[in-house]
Amino acid sequence: MPDPDQAAPNSQVVALLSELSHCLQRIVIISGRDTDFLVSRLALPQALFIGNHGLEERNGGASRVVPEAQPYLERLARAAQAVEALPQAHAPGITIERKRATVSVHFRQAGEPSAAGAALRPALQEIAGREQLQLQPGRLVWEFRPPIDVDKGAVLRRLVAAMQPAGVIYLGDDRTDAAAFSALKRMTGTRTVAVGVQSPEVPHDVFVDSDLMVEGVGGVTQFLTQLLDVCANV
Repeated sequence: MPDPDQAAPNSQVVALLSELSHCLQRIVIISGRDTDFLVSRLALPQALFIGNHGLEERNGGASRVVPEAQPYLERLARAAQAVEALPQAHAPGITIERKRATVSVHFRQAGEPSAAGAALRPALQEIAGREQLQLQPGRLVWEFRPPIDVDKGAVLRRLVAAMQPAGVIYLGDDRTDAAAFSALKRMTGTRTVAVGVQSPEVPHDVFVDSDLMVEGVGGVTQFLTQLLDVCANV
């Protein structure tokens, strides 16, 4: 989708998650998006929303950037301004997305996405170094992040410690989900299932710690439907 703000979830998946919220301890949405964006698109009032890969959380109607990330917000704003000043950032198909605790540079819609991403990388690395930020690759996107040890794996470890669930089922389709798959594989005392969602945009090594694989949105829908059947018979 050319405009990241126009992205919308699959309605059948949202409906299944809503049904599952009645039989699971908690539905948690962990995303690279801002939590305000997630709440505006996902009608899941009982869900816990974790945004910006763990840098932001929304619970009980209020969103907050984690304290460790707050000192870097001005640096992120300067990085966004510097990216917007780059001639190559205005090439067809390049989109800059300012988020609450990160800045994303999308190249999904470029004529040759891989070449466009490679062409952007040197200038983005220079900006990241100057502002002392991390530059992280994602699913056809470069992302500026605070240089702190917060990722989807760290989020899962924190949530499991706080909630003490009997088990965790996690679905992920992006490069940043590799940290979550790795964290789940190394957990002890909690049953876990890591589900990788395949697509042509994400290399297979991202899913090396997954327990099983499904194909795209159709595979996710089928998996959630089967999980709902299991819940109904428990």
